[in-house]
Amino acid sequence: MLKEDLGMRYKKVHPVALHANSEKNLVLRQRFAMVFLDIMLAGKRVVNLDESWLGASDFRCRKWCPKDSRNSVAKLQLQPRISMNCGVDTDGRLYLSLVQANNNSKVFGMFLRQLVRKLDTENAAWRADTVILMDNAPYHKDKATLKLLCELKVPICYTGTHSYDASPVELLFAAFKSKDINPRHLKTGKRLVHQSKMTLTPSLAISHR
Repeated sequence: MLKEDLGMRYKKVHPVALHANSEKNLVLRQRFAMVFLDIMLAGKRVVNLDESWLGASDFRCRKWCPKDSRNSVAKLQLQPRISMNCGVDTDGRLYLSLVQANNNSKVFGMFLRQLVRKLDTENAAWRADTVILMDNAPYHKDKATLKLLCELKVPICYTGTHSYDASPVELLFAAFKSKDINPRHLKTGKRLVHQSKMTLTPSLAISHR
């Protein structure tokens, strides 16, 4: 009855914080949705920013394997772990920075400056038709970040509280971590990275669709 008459599906339950669907948070998400719809109806480009980290080379929880065989993957830790700062826009462009440091307001500020510099080179008037979309992570809204955003004159919009589905960059992180990112199992470490002259820097890379 539930499936045939109501079109419902029997799906896995995803636990959320108890207060995620409080009246306050529901109102905040509704207000964000109204603002976001206005942005999209105005034809503006949205650049969604977020961060993730890489502490291992294989995050897969499931993979195909022959029948009656052991489904296991080699565990290779990345030391030191890599922080990934990323931006994805509504035109399919990807802005990416990798650093060997924990994400905080200083690291995010470095990424933000590099991103604005890149956007300036693409189009000096980008602020007129572009909005930066971020979640409510503490270092997205602390005093240092807000001061920097004001200094750089960045048009911003924050998602509603617990609006995970409003951040398409999360889909990029999920896709990236669905594969073995080090299939040749190369050794990692500061000494090895330095010897191979592949030291990661806070420079910004861009990839088009």
